[in-house]
Amino acid sequence: MSNTNAVLITGGAGFLGPMLAARLLQDASYNVVLTDLQIPPQPNGVTKTTNLERVAADLTIPTDIDRLISLRSQWHAIFLFHGIMSVGCEENPSLSTKVNLGATQSLLVAISTISQNPRPKPRVVYASTQAVYGPPYTTNGTITDDTPAAPVGVYGTHKLIMEAHINDMNRRGLIDAFSIRLPTVVVRPGAPSRSAAAFLSGMIREPMAGLECVVPIEDRSARQVICSPRVMIENFVRVMRAPSNAMPEHLRAVYMPGISVTLGDMYDAFEQVCGQDRLKLLKTEKDAEAERLLNSWPQTAEFGNAMKLGLVFDENCVQIYREYVDSLSVSTS
Repeated sequence: MSNTNAVLITGGAGFLGPMLAARLLQDASYNVVLTDLQIPPQPNGVTKTTNLERVAADLTIPTDIDRLISLRSQWHAIFLFHGIMSVGCEENPSLSTKVNLGATQSLLVAISTISQNPRPKPRVVYASTQAVYGPPYTTNGTITDDTPAAPVGVYGTHKLIMEAHINDMNRRGLIDAFSIRLPTVVVRPGAPSRSAAAFLSGMIREPMAGLECVVPIEDRSARQVICSPRVMIENFVRVMRAPSNAMPEHLRAVYMPGISVTLGDMYDAFEQVCGQDRLKLLKTEKDAEAERLLNSWPQTAEFGNAMKLGLVFDENCVQIYREYVDSLSVSTS
């Protein structure tokens, strides 16, 4: 395969990696390597696979990292999407330490050794999370670019540690990177993840499949910041193409655009898009731990850095839900 615009995506068997791969492969100048613990499945909608390679690798094993990096002599971009999700981190902090910290740090060190002269270093895009924010900042006002990070969970803490590490490596010229703090992406297809926010996708995904979804929060005024998969993928591409000097060399974290919605907004959008008859498939069973994590995350936000980078936004919850329902009709046609 050609090295022109070679892109490596870790966590390639997850949700966002295959969608990003499918988007990039619409342009023949890109070739993509998807990797995960097992060989990732072929992304939906990708029929021509000449520019796609799917490989298995364990990022906790140094030789597997070396093998991955050596698959191309030059890299255009590397997306770091692998990791243990929020609830899984709380249940097994040592596994999060091994994967979210150790494996990511080892991979960044390997990336920093890549020599591509006269070409620039590959753009590294690290998937962080809005869970780096926490109270009192998330409960007392709007999140801005100046809001201190104050995570109250293992997941957010470990992501924040890696953000600081990336800031320093970028400052020293070892890598060319941005950390992107993801809001909750709705709607995620497939099985529920180990995220406290999994129900935000499940409350439309499961009823549309004729299944019940358990909503762990009773308060319809509870807020979350969400975005659609389409907008997130578009913004990944824009961050990949952003100039290195778009932000200070030691401040590389960007809160990705989202919209603030209440649980009540989501119920209203659900009824408008999916019909009242499916509301009976939404069951409320309070989960104190999930509620604690969700309530500690941002509720409203401004996105100054995202706007400076020219990132795009969703319109509202109804638009997000309609896009998901429309995608179901396309996939079955």
